Amino acid sequence: MRGWMPRPAASILVVVAVVTISASPAMAQLAPAPRPVSVEAAVRSGVVSGVVRDDLGQIVAGVAVSAIGTIQAQARTDATGSFNLSLVPGEYVLRATHSGYVSPYRALVRVGASMHLRRNIIITKLPELPERRVLIASVGLTDPGEAPARPAAAAPPEKGSLHGWYLRHLPRTILRDESGQRPRRTDLPYLPSFVDWAVVESARAATSFFADTHFSGQVNVLTATAMSTAQGGLPDRDPRGIAYMAVGAPIGVHGDWRLRGALSTGGLASWVVLGEYEARDVQAHAFKVGMSYAAQRAVDDFGTAQLTTLGAGRAVASVFGHDRWRVQPGLEIDYGLRLDRYDYVVGQDFISPRVGFRLGIAPKTSFRGLVANSVVAPGADEFLPPPTSGPWLPPERTFASLVPGAPFRSERIRRYEAGVEHDLGAIGQPMVIGVRWFHEDSRDQLATMFGVNSSKAVGHYYVASPGSVLLDGWALRAAGNVSPLVKASVEYSISHARWAFGPEAADIARVMPSAVRAERERLHDVTSTLEASIPDTSTILSVAYRVNSAFTRQDAEGLAVMFDGRFAVQLRQALPLRTLGGGRIEFMVSVSNLFRDPQNSGSFYDELLTVRTPRRVLGGVQVRF
Repeated sequence: MRGWMPRPAASILVVVAVVTISASPAMAQLAPAPRPVSVEAAVRSGVVSGVVRDDLGQIVAGVAVSAIGTIQAQARTDATGSFNLSLVPGEYVLRATHSGYVSPYRALVRVGASMHLRRNIIITKLPELPERRVLIASVGLTDPGEAPARPAAAAPPEKGSLHGWYLRHLPRTILRDESGQRPRRTDLPYLPSFVDWAVVESARAATSFFADTHFSGQVNVLTATAMSTAQGGLPDRDPRGIAYMAVGAPIGVHGDWRLRGALSTGGLASWVVLGEYEARDVQAHAFKVGMSYAAQRAVDDFGTAQLTTLGAGRAVASVFGHDRWRVQPGLEIDYGLRLDRYDYVVGQDFISPRVGFRLGIAPKTSFRGLVANSVVAPGADEFLPPPTSGPWLPPERTFASLVPGAPFRSERIRRYEAGVEHDLGAIGQPMVIGVRWFHEDSRDQLATMFGVNSSKAVGHYYVASPGSVLLDGWALRAAGNVSPLVKASVEYSISHARWAFGPEAADIARVMPSAVRAERERLHDVTSTLEASIPDTSTILSVAYRVNSAFTRQDAEGLAVMFDGRFAVQLRQALPLRTLGGGRIEFMVSVSNLFRDPQNSGSFYDELLTVRTPRRVLGGVQVRF
């Protein structure tokens, strides 16, 4: 259990070698017949579709919808007002034009490989101007047969006239014709200094940067609160305000840079910032690098009472990078590394590497493998950026060690995976099914317990480690586009766990007995996600739900685990308002009792050993540009 290469790792190497040797003849047979360029481009292309209506809600046919960016493409709406654009991955600006209509619509969209985006466009019909009638009598009083008399040329002013005298006595201009004259000693040429040059060039560069760069991003003004089921669903204190902003821009056709930041005020102030660069998916090396910093500080007595261990606050810094290297068609290598630093955890070796691969063994069928080592500290979900591109909320919860005076210890996870996937979908409509085997070795597995001390706030929790656990299991997964407007995924897994208890298991058993598991147990787990888009109402609904047979009981009396579920629901509704640049204004509300993001690189037991998680309610306005 303590070795770096356990028996499952050797089994993976044998399986990889056998599959590679068996797949080599198949790859050799498929190599002389590569896919045509048109088919390869279609596989990697994305689709932008939608409906064009006027300001009265009527469908408009014959509208020219153009996309200008990596390439230029145009499509006209049919009798139903629908359009469809097939584009290679990249940044595009969508415009809509039609005779007799005016369209302020100008949207920046990012198209990815095999991505289907839907954009609805509204154009305004021009008002009909009244016809003007011009009477012949209003043209002039001359006879139509007579040619109009030309105006006589103005005679030059006489030399002795008053007009001429004024012209001769006008002030002379400062411009002189110095041709043929020798320069004087006082006429020295003007040479700009280095400061003048630096100021002028900086102004030109700044003007060019802001004028020629297509920025995109969002500004969120949110309100968040936590509610405990033990208090009847009432919030523990007044909601707190959060300001979140994200901005980014493309760098040619190679990639995009992004900056994200958020801050919150109150008795426990916190702020986060993240900068990253991501290469386009069509590149051979689709890499992503970035760095983040998050801090939490107590500014009044309430915040100081929560941060009992460090008093002033906590801070976490992280640097990460990962790359998907397409070696050749049918072979991809995925590798990455993350370095973290926690100022409240003893130790400096927070290094999390990972390496994986995908090998094509048949048309639309691939074999995948993964080896990863993750180091997770208490509070990592609060201070590290989420894997998704949604809003990153500043740290809002506080935590302490369950054992008084005990230092925080990190959780170390080694994970091995091997599986097969097959794509059943058509071009632009992926539908993937797969099966995989996984092995996980989690040392110093963390347990997160809310509601242990009633004097603390609802958002305060305690952490301890019941011991280490070995997990082996199989998983079946299906994911893809159920319809053009609905994406869904579902995964079922069955696994067996073996526990080795640590010195803090007795302390956990006194306050939460079911958090200390049986030495051996079997687990059934179902995790599902759904994202639906309703174009008629401009509504987007996202749902995530996890059901497991071994959740820790919320009461302190029960000894056995329980069958339970956790959920996260988010609703985004576009408002009938537009910004000056053609952006979108949306209202967002979300409710969740999931403590950790399912896509985070934590252990299988992290969510199962989280007890009495309060519901977090988040709402506010998003301005997307």
